[in-house]
Amino acid sequence: MLHKLIRLSGVLLLLAAIQGFAQEPEAAAPASVPAATPSEMNCSGFISGTRVAKDLYVFDGADNDFRAERRVFSEGDYVYLRSRGGAAPSVGSEFSIVRSAYELMRIHWYFMQGLLLDAMGSAYEDVGRVKVVTVTPQGAIAQVTFACSGVSPGDLAIPYQPRTAPQYTPRAALERFAPSNNKLWGIIAAGVGNTPYLGVGSMAYINLGQEHGVSPGQRFRIFPFFHDVNNAMLRRLPEAPRETIGEMVILSVQKWSSVGMVVQSRREIAIRDGVELE
Repeated sequence: MLHKLIRLSGVLLLLAAIQGFAQEPEAAAPASVPAATPSEMNCSGFISGTRVAKDLYVFDGADNDFRAERRVFSEGDYVYLRSRGGAAPSVGSEFSIVRSAYELMRIHWYFMQGLLLDAMGSAYEDVGRVKVVTVTPQGAIAQVTFACSGVSPGDLAIPYQPRTAPQYTPRAALERFAPSNNKLWGIIAAGVGNTPYLGVGSMAYINLGQEHGVSPGQRFRIFPFFHDVNNAMLRRLPEAPRETIGEMVILSVQKWSSVGMVVQSRREIAIRDGVELE
């Protein structure tokens, strides 16, 4: 009788354990998250297929009694806008403040980088955002509502267009030695801020844009593609199994270029490495 009770207890415990395992919820799928913060989206810069209009610009600002040319204005400060064509912006209008990135991009990190960037368009830095509070005969007065860096006289004002970060679903890992899928591919032309090396959280410009069918939210694998031979020419690496070294999510798109965020990396990524649409 005792043996029967022990066996019965064992069976009951086993059934309870099986039932417990059966009731355990399945692992939840990874949640989608924004691929970048608002600051990252609004401070990434861009390479425009056409030059930005130079009509409206910052010519001065408040609290600059000595009219210092190198005076910079930060969030909360007031700047003065002037139109070269004479048209005054209306109160309440918001503008993005940008400046040419020509000086920033003057240092080239690989052979023919300058020619590639020129083919992609004109590079601009994001400086900040302003809102017009008053219009006077001498120019519009606008308050700096957001700043990536100091707003300076000579910076350009263009109509503000919100940039919304695409959703991104993180995943555990990429297949390291996945072969080419023969989809769209290009290269990392330059890093945001003209940095030559990238890691997770870095942003960069690739030489693919709207004209190539690229759109925000798309994912690109990153792989070694070009190398510099005696600083004289670029050539393809010898045939070998291709290694995936990272992943990039597209944040924003221009005509011939896109801004991407590195969301995974196995090692340091260099500008001029290749990207392929997943």
